[in-house]
Amino acid sequence: MRRTLICFGALFAGVLVLFVWTLVSGPVEVSLRDIAVAVFNPSSAEPFHAKILWELRFPRAVAAVLAGASLSVSGLCLQTVFRNPLCGPYVLGISSGASLGVALALLAGFGFGAVGVLGAAALGAVFVTQVVLVLASRFKNASVLLVAGLLVGYFVNALVNVLVAGANAESLQAYVSWGFGGFTRLTFGAIPGFLLACAFGFALVLVSMRYLNVVRMSDDFARGLGIAVRRSRVLVLLGSSILAGATTAYCGPVAFIGIAVPHLAYMLFKTTNHRILLPGVSLCGAFLALLAGLFPVSIPLNAVLSIVGVPVILYVLVRGSRQGGAL
Repeated sequence: MRRTLICFGALFAGVLVLFVWTLVSGPVEVSLRDIAVAVFNPSSAEPFHAKILWELRFPRAVAAVLAGASLSVSGLCLQTVFRNPLCGPYVLGISSGASLGVALALLAGFGFGAVGVLGAAALGAVFVTQVVLVLASRFKNASVLLVAGLLVGYFVNALVNVLVAGANAESLQAYVSWGFGGFTRLTFGAIPGFLLACAFGFALVLVSMRYLNVVRMSDDFARGLGIAVRRSRVLVLLGSSILAGATTAYCGPVAFIGIAVPHLAYMLFKTTNHRILLPGVSLCGAFLALLAGLFPVSIPLNAVLSIVGVPVILYVLVRGSRQGGAL
């Protein structure tokens, strides 16, 4: 218990420090005093500093926290349900669905009315989520559903590649820029929508907490405890899909957080209890995303995250091989 409290305290303090650091760091100097005035006495704030804070840096910091926490929880849930340590939030094709929506908007010229690129990404993610939920209601075996999700992702990526092949240079550049991922796309006005989507996804996961704590044993073991396995699995998959889809819609494809952070949380907290792991991975993911977001904008976010994610995944593979080849 003491170790757990120390880890939570250190992570929370780290997230708080990095959040404030994100607000003050940048080419234009904004001091802690400027931030305090802008928050507690807006009428006295210097307009230029207030504009930088509320229109650029605060949304970026919020995007990093929400994206890091959402992708980490989504990855933890998928790794638990499929009992596979290499599952990530995009394994079911949710990111590919969002990419298809953006490709249709930017490359094929579909305007989607007034929803724009963000709405197109959300529609694509929702569409693939619906397909996954239909598959989840048909297959009892989680491994079969995992393969089906991968196939859906491959099919959607193939459609995106067809659109890329026929795109002009200007629209292709816009799509590639979105594909790099980043926390600078979120605007202050879009924060409530992102927050609401994440809260809904988290709620669906929390409802299935008991299922997550026993499903590592087996589905039959969970049924023996009176748990509605299929309904719980659908709720977890829906929650995970909403978390990953919302993040992809608002921030673009963000790599490696969903796969790597759950393992970092396992190493820190030394437990499989999801009552500890869910808030633990949320804080770990927020910390890592804020840290990655502090790098210069000229460096792609996914390149920074790969530096952390790849060693963690290699460690998981090496550990699995030492345990007899089982991951």
